[in-house]
Amino acid sequence: MKMSVNRLGVMCCSMLMLCGSVMAQGSPYCPADVVFDNELNFFDVSEFISRFNDADASADINGDGQLNFFDVSAFLVYFSFDCPDLLDSDEDRIPDFAESDDGIFIAVDRTGTDPFNPDTDDDGIDDGDEALGTMDGLDLPGMGADPLRRDIFVECDWYAGDFDGTLANYRPSDIVIVRLKIAFENAPVENPYNGAPGINIHFDYGQGGVFTNGEQLPGEPIFLLFDFDFNILKEKHFDSNRQGYFHYSIFAHRYNEPDNNSSGIAERPGNDFMVTLSTYSTPMILANTIMHELGHNLGLQHGGFEERNWKPNYNSVMNYRYQFTGIDHDGDAIGDSVLDYSIGTAIDIDEREIFEAVGIDGLTPIDWNDDGDIDNEPYPSNINCIMVSRPCGQGFNCDDASCDLLLDQNDWDNIIWSRLTASVDLNPDSRIVECDNWPGR
Repeated sequence: MKMSVNRLGVMCCSMLMLCGSVMAQGSPYCPADVVFDNELNFFDVSEFISRFNDADASADINGDGQLNFFDVSAFLVYFSFDCPDLLDSDEDRIPDFAESDDGIFIAVDRTGTDPFNPDTDDDGIDDGDEALGTMDGLDLPGMGADPLRRDIFVECDWYAGDFDGTLANYRPSDIVIVRLKIAFENAPVENPYNGAPGINIHFDYGQGGVFTNGEQLPGEPIFLLFDFDFNILKEKHFDSNRQGYFHYSIFAHRYNEPDNNSSGIAERPGNDFMVTLSTYSTPMILANTIMHELGHNLGLQHGGFEERNWKPNYNSVMNYRYQFTGIDHDGDAIGDSVLDYSIGTAIDIDEREIFEAVGIDGLTPIDWNDDGDIDNEPYPSNINCIMVSRPCGQGFNCDDASCDLLLDQNDWDNIIWSRLTASVDLNPDSRIVECDNWPGR
């Protein structure tokens, strides 16, 4: 027989007065913390009473499929005596006893994480969210989150239809996604406890299972306004519980203008970006452009730490020189189809004093002035141009007209992991970057 609410309330409140409020952790560590706020107090009592009287299955504390006195008894025992020491020093929702601090994740009661660091892998997502899922019901562990390895999550929505008389489906293919996953898995990014380097990147492009939010958007717009139209679509198609965890991307024909030949647009740093390759796309170009636009979200610029573009010694898909062709692998400053950000190993180049014999890696000569010889004497030349060089002061087909010191950057070491925020859509420090590079040029 179900106990009355009044009698249950008196019993629970009596027990509360006897044992006081203790630091606690919600399920799965302590069934009595029914409000999941890491404390045992009257709010848990009140919530349990409400669920019990509403015949809510979550009040079946002893798990026998029935709601009766035994559940009340089990609740009171857990509340008073039967929960372990649930002190949570770093307030990540995982109690200290479960954070085994050894880099080995076995289960939620032995997570391998640091009990004094709420984000052990320093990827901007708390350990509790990665091991338990979020308080808003986002199943991050089911999506592959790992509190001991850095994670990035991206939702991809896309358009398909007739655009300018050409049928196109802008959904990223499995081949594209695999190419991106491999690039991030091989990233020279450290993980805690001497774990294998790399980043796990997770794309929801509607592939099924827990990844069902990526979807085809309605209509066949020739262009979208960023971020006016973009934000309207995001409000409708991006679940609010993903805010602060996922990047949101739209794959469309063009943005802002019907004849805008731009490969994409993104916040830097931030969580929103678009890929707009119109009909000029291959799996390699699409994968490279996704990594480029996402790179802006991660805080990277077209020159790494600066907006100076086309630098031959900035070996990154963030650089227009290597965006579509992939980075250079043999030191000739020509892309070799490798999808990667820069690791910062290219030498500095002073355009006021070009030494052809040292190229960009210090070993491989490059005939910058294209005269058929490797010059022995240094000379001034503007070389951050579209596969050409110009005299200093001339900027046709170049990023600038000046001769400057050109520097590389280790992109992987400069990712902004604090770029996402759960409270507002736009990072307060972000700006919008329009990428006017276009494979059809």
